[in-house]
Amino acid sequence: MQYAICKSDNEVWEASRFAQLETSALESKRRNLACTECGEFAWFRKESRHGHPAHFCAHHDPDCELKINYASTDDLANEGTGLEDEVSSGKTIIVRLDQETGGDVEVTTKQHPPREGREEGGKRFVLRGRERQSNQQFTLRRILHRLVKSYEFRESDTQVVFYKNNDEIMLSGPVKDIVTSFDEITREKHHDKTNFYWGPIASVGKTADGKIWLNSTEDYNSASVVVFDDIANIFLQLFNIDDLDDLLGAWVLVAGNCWFSGGGSGKPIIWCGTPNYIFVRKYRDPNLQ
Repeated sequence: MQYAICKSDNEVWEASRFAQLETSALESKRRNLACTECGEFAWFRKESRHGHPAHFCAHHDPDCELKINYASTDDLANEGTGLEDEVSSGKTIIVRLDQETGGDVEVTTKQHPPREGREEGGKRFVLRGRERQSNQQFTLRRILHRLVKSYEFRESDTQVVFYKNNDEIMLSGPVKDIVTSFDEITREKHHDKTNFYWGPIASVGKTADGKIWLNSTEDYNSASVVVFDDIANIFLQLFNIDDLDDLLGAWVLVAGNCWFSGGGSGKPIIWCGTPNYIFVRKYRDPNLQ
């Protein structure tokens, strides 16, 4: 889209004019962008090396008049939905971090899981026996998808166990206690605490020492995820990233230690030192322009 509003100066910016801002001003303002119509999270893309002009994108409210109806490039069935992705009462989600393999940030190929049959509307199906039981083993991709799509899942008492390897547990407990949205991070609860944290990426950068910074918006506590320099290249390779700007507008789920800058008075920074403890995905759905 051509226009977005910056919450820090309450000004509506045109993309080409926004692109001409001095670097520090641009980086500050791009963490405060929203759709001019519905006010939802927006981000800015500079002119690409492939010739695409500077522009804004947003995760629009479903009723926003500015959204464009896409054909989804990230088929929901590919992430597991409906009954196949529901957790049976009393069952625990298992995530084996040593088996994480990354994947494209933005998926363009539709894939469909095996089906025994579909219920009305074609959205739900049942798998029986051992196949049905295996649905309790999730991946970070699947966890992130449910976090983005389902408020009920974020606030649930569903038990989840994250295994480092074999039978060594990294974290375990109810989803609502061990997986925290950036906008819910507080110094009292999360300073110097290792948890899973998640939220949107509004700006990215790489410091002179080789660390990659994934920065969220002020609405999300201005939280940053720092990928250590010794795994930075592995991280880029895992998600097939050629240009850091490809991460803009993506959601990130990461396990790491959270520290507040400024001696505890600043913003939350999550430090990630293990490549299979982080997952990023850009969701192309009908509310994205």
